Amino acid sequence: MRPLHDKIPISLEEKKGRFKRAWNESHGYALLGFAAVIFMIGMLLIWTSPPRDSELEIDLSQNKTSQDEIELPPDTLVIRVATTQVTSEGPIRIAIYDSKETFGIPSKAIIKDTIKPVEGFVAWAIKLEFLPESFAVAAYHDLDDNGELNRALFNAPVEPYGFSNNARSLVGPPTYEQTIMQRPTVSTIIEIRVY
Repeated sequence: MRPLHDKIPISLEEKKGRFKRAWNESHGYALLGFAAVIFMIGMLLIWTSPPRDSELEIDLSQNKTSQDEIELPPDTLVIRVATTQVTSEGPIRIAIYDSKETFGIPSKAIIKDTIKPVEGFVAWAIKLEFLPESFAVAAYHDLDDNGELNRALFNAPVEPYGFSNNARSLVGPPTYEQTIMQRPTVSTIIEIRVY
């Protein structure tokens, strides 16, 4: 019988073989894949979660917003957009879409405009006669004024954005159905937060 302190030398190839067997027996690739999926889900949740109220730098009550307090022009929809980036001088870009197929494609918007915010707000007035029966509104704050919504990892937007009905989605942008509105019959204000 050989004493315990006498070790049999193990070659490098045998060590690699033992490691590969242990990796395969413990389902190493499956565990690594599972960890990657959990990481990606966490990143998506962080990306899509709205900011806490303490992170918002704007106070929506600072200006009159009640339609009872404001005299609106006749037969007009006023789209009021509030941004969290109050100090940025980049414009807010707003687009109106009339179908699911064109939704989110700025070149196919039926009406669009670019407006410089004042104290974190813009207001855009549109005559009701120019609006279709149902439509959706998308807006984003173009912080660097390059004409496009900048994106980062996993195609996540890095500039503040928002939609009619203040719709949000856990994965990607909301659907056209979540943002759709009916054309009002009287002058109305709608508010969109971009964050």
